[in-house]
Amino acid sequence: MLSTKAARYCTALAVLCAAHAGIPLLTGAEAVDAQELPNAASESEHEDTSEASRPSEVPIPNCLDQSITGELGQSLRPRGVQKREFQKRGQVELVARGGLYASDLLSSSYAFGGALAFFITEDLGLEFSVDRTPVALDLDAPLAEFFGDDRFKPGTGYLGLAGLVWSPIHAKLRTTDSIIHSDIVFTAGGGRFFHNSVQGIAAQAGVALELYTTQWVTFRFDLRDVVLVQEAVAETRLTNNLMATLGLALWIPTGL
Repeated sequence: MLSTKAARYCTALAVLCAAHAGIPLLTGAEAVDAQELPNAASESEHEDTSEASRPSEVPIPNCLDQSITGELGQSLRPRGVQKREFQKRGQVELVARGGLYASDLLSSSYAFGGALAFFITEDLGLEFSVDRTPVALDLDAPLAEFFGDDRFKPGTGYLGLAGLVWSPIHAKLRTTDSIIHSDIVFTAGGGRFFHNSVQGIAAQAGVALELYTTQWVTFRFDLRDVVLVQEAVAETRLTNNLMATLGLALWIPTGL
């Protein structure tokens, strides 16, 4: 009984002291919440710290670091579709060339000549060419010794062709100090091989590589298949003759 009265007296005394000092009093539930509040705050702060430490939660910077920009800014260049440095439309290409003529039925030999092309568009043009090559049959010498007369008379053949030039593929070749622009060219056409051993017309198809070294002079590698009907030593058949040439081209603008 005495202890209960003493407890009430102490509580009343504490209330009076707190009221005198201006300290607000908390009920039992509020006291429990006040004890849990620091723990909840620490847990929330820990969660924020852990979330911010995740790589996926770190915000992406809006710009490059100034030091990186200073070091790489001069070497970085925007990339995209670039214009061709060499324009072919409305120009005339004059080619002088020479190389190898590998005959199918007769003996292989050299060939040389020239071509003249005019480009209607950037990729399409018309081409006219004339090439000269010796026409001979190496097997004719032993046959002539055996039969006592020449079965094949050697001579000179002239190949005249006309056709289309199409360059749909533009490429770049990198050297040690610079980049050389080039075109992969497809050719097709027909004409005539002027020699007694050839019958009918000739047809040709091929591919070429054009290297644009300067605005006026370029290099050109040609590989063509010339289809002919030829006769030699009492044999007549359809032949495929390969012609590989290296040419030097001069470009002449026409203003068209």
